Amino acid sequence: MQIRKLFLLTGAWCGACAAVNPGEGVREASELAAQRTGQPPQWAAPWDRAEPAWDGETILDVEEAVAAALRNNRALRADLETIGRAHADLVQAGLLSNPVVSLMVMFPEGGGRSMLRANALPMQPLADLWLIPVRKAVAAAELQQAVLRVADRAVETAAEVRRTHAELRAAQRMGELIAANRDLVAQSIQIIEARQIAGRATQVETNLARIRHERLRSDLLANDARVRTLKHELLERMGFAGASDRLRVAPLLELAAPADPPPHEVEAVARAARQRLDLLAGEWTVEAARRQITLAQREGWPETAVGFTFERAPAGSRRSARIRVLAADAAAEGAVQGLTGGGPMPQAPQFAPRPRPVREVKYTMGPMIEMEIPIFDWNQAQTLRAIHEYNRRLAEYEALGQEVTRMVRQALARQREAYEQVRLFREVIVPQVQANMELARQSYVAGQTDLTIYLAAQEDVIDTQRKALEFVRGYLVEQAALERAVGGRADAPPAPRLAAAAPPDDSRTAHEGEQR
Repeated sequence: MQIRKLFLLTGAWCGACAAVNPGEGVREASELAAQRTGQPPQWAAPWDRAEPAWDGETILDVEEAVAAALRNNRALRADLETIGRAHADLVQAGLLSNPVVSLMVMFPEGGGRSMLRANALPMQPLADLWLIPVRKAVAAAELQQAVLRVADRAVETAAEVRRTHAELRAAQRMGELIAANRDLVAQSIQIIEARQIAGRATQVETNLARIRHERLRSDLLANDARVRTLKHELLERMGFAGASDRLRVAPLLELAAPADPPPHEVEAVARAARQRLDLLAGEWTVEAARRQITLAQREGWPETAVGFTFERAPAGSRRSARIRVLAADAAAEGAVQGLTGGGPMPQAPQFAPRPRPVREVKYTMGPMIEMEIPIFDWNQAQTLRAIHEYNRRLAEYEALGQEVTRMVRQALARQREAYEQVRLFREVIVPQVQANMELARQSYVAGQTDLTIYLAAQEDVIDTQRKALEFVRGYLVEQAALERAVGGRADAPPAPRLAAAAPPDDSRTAHEGEQR
């Protein structure tokens, strides 16, 4: 009973020392995501299951959409569980192997004390002494990788929400412009029909106006479908895919000046190298692969276990031998009396047990060691596999760096082009078109031109606004893409670099290890 209590207390103490609590990693990922998105994720609370009831009037701000997405996006919350899994692997890597207890009992043929062989102390493998530190190092690197990848996924989710929100704002404003243009064309149809009745217009002019009106109607139908599609996409990213699509966003103003000019290419690429969390996660991936080589090499060392054993020798039973002798004497006496007719039994020497040596119980005890002889398998194949896996991870890390550079440069080029187009339309093209419309209005008032020319000038203004809106939309969309490419907001602090991950030196070491 005391031994059982001792085992229970020992197991409870070890379990308390190796508690699985991934809260620290989740907190670190939450802080990184808050620094780079501007919105602290509410990961301590469960996601919202009650769908919001949009009234069709309340305006959904982009920051509110980002906050809802960081909390309720199911794919992001699924990635969050990888931190707990990696933390559990770290705890498991630091646990000692369970000790082994052996007990053997052998019963003698003629009875007596059985032979007992057992471990006075459990057998404990010694490989944990050199394997646990490396296992913990590998698991710690993988835990850091999981934390950084979750935070990077939060940055990606926020950027996608900002892009979708900007697309929705532009589509909503585009519907207003198309509707206004369609109303102008409807007015021109009425005027052309009146002129046709008066004999001053032809049927061709009327048909052209009607065709233009139907085309605008088709554009409006397509734009309405796009608005609904973007609303559904935004709701899905916010975690409310089944909610009503009556939400509204503020329409995007086509003549609004961009807030900031695009940064310089060298500065943007350098910022991406400093604060991209997936790049830092790639460094930890390379570091974990490098430590995996050391682990594979140490797993090839001989498996050794030590313990303390004792053995009790068997002993025969003296009581059972005495009973057999007495039974033999009684049988012999009965046989003699039968032969003599019941007379006195002649004196004969009685049977007596032969003297036998007394076997004393002997106990033997002493230390015990078990060792593997690594003749054929010293884990050379797994070591070679770990080296190739390291080289693959290293190449993937370099490829990711190349991809990030390309993403930054492409997003920056598109944003710069949209920025210049917005400035051109806002400062040159739109004022000229509006001035031309004002000139056509004055000419119509003075009776110098027809109303259709004035309406055509108004339609030209609306078409120009539609084109300007496209470039404003492109600027905001590419701003979200650039934010994703550089790894977060411009005011985000740089990510701490991993000094242990030096790809060129480690690659050479890996190749040298493969040759050995």
